[in-house]
Amino acid sequence: MLRLRALDPDDYIVFEDGQMIGRIRLARERSPALWLWTVVVAMPGAPFGNAENIEQAKSKFETAWEALKSEHGPEQIAKAFERMNVANRPGRFER
Repeated sequence: MLRLRALDPDDYIVFEDGQMIGRIRLARERSPALWLWTVVVAMPGAPFGNAENIEQAKSKFETAWEALKSEHGPEQIAKAFERMNVANRPGRFER
């Protein structure tokens, strides 16, 4: 099940089973404003798109995420998570 964590009322990080997998945000700089979503897992063909409202963005994100997982399989997804988690580790810029 996907879970959203709000960065602010119009900007969310998307998680599945505690793993960050994407982002959904309202692009107010667009006219008219629209919701942008993207899967941030480093996989070929990682999808992104837009929607008219947050509910549509969540639905489109979930559909695309499930398709990506089906296409690449659990082993490839796990390897991508491992690479992501090393790159995003706390303190990576500290010396």
